[in-house]
Amino acid sequence: MLVDIKKLHDLTGKVAIVTGAAQGMGEAIARFLAGVGAHVAVTDINADLAEKVAAAIRNEGGKAKAYRVDMADETSIVAVVKNVRADFGGLHILVNNAGVQDRNFIEDTTTEFWDRLMNVNLRGAFIATREAVAVMRADKTRGRIVNTASNSAFHATAPSLFAYSTSKAGVAGLTRATAMEVVKDGINVNAICPGNTATAGQMTSTGPAFPPEQIAAFMPPLGRQGTPDDIAAAVLFLVTDASAFMTGQTLVVDGGQLTC
Repeated sequence: MLVDIKKLHDLTGKVAIVTGAAQGMGEAIARFLAGVGAHVAVTDINADLAEKVAAAIRNEGGKAKAYRVDMADETSIVAVVKNVRADFGGLHILVNNAGVQDRNFIEDTTTEFWDRLMNVNLRGAFIATREAVAVMRADKTRGRIVNTASNSAFHATAPSLFAYSTSKAGVAGLTRATAMEVVKDGINVNAICPGNTATAGQMTSTGPAFPPEQIAAFMPPLGRQGTPDDIAAAVLFLVTDASAFMTGQTLVVDGGQLTC
């Protein structure tokens, strides 16, 4: 029997939260999930941009609603998960995509700087995961959680990414530990690890500029930067039945940068 690809990637009736979805990779992920039938909660700290993305999805026939969330604020994260469940009647998918990539060399890294990255990139992902798991368990939902880590979780790519790389290594660890804990609930937890991706506006980013030789080193062996759609396609795979036998994995999407 031929494989029904449409059915394999069908998310009709599924409810998905995508954090950091107002632009860049998050926006692409929201569009991809809505494109195969999901009801998408477009969440971001920038409420106006989130609403523009949600409106664009609705105008194209998809289902989406915007929510403001501050991933450094526990109360804000708890509220958005609660509100999405109340508005849509459940929760099937969480994509922890929001992140910041502020840069500093180790000797210039204050505890305040460190805490900011950890709070958004790792602590925020943990809180959202905790709340989503509670909903999925209560509703007996065989859900999917996808975290956005980075290939810098496995290989230091630039000295000024010291704190960022550490936070993303934590996200990879969070993915594996969560997957082990919720596997008996039928909840699959995986991570994507993007490399050099053209995501203007995707992350809040401050700090020293990369030197030209460092930028050249970032170019993947495939000969181009990744695009938000490249990352969204990988997320789509991880939240559909196409990846039903995967959990606790970190899927590297970096054009061969780590391995070639």
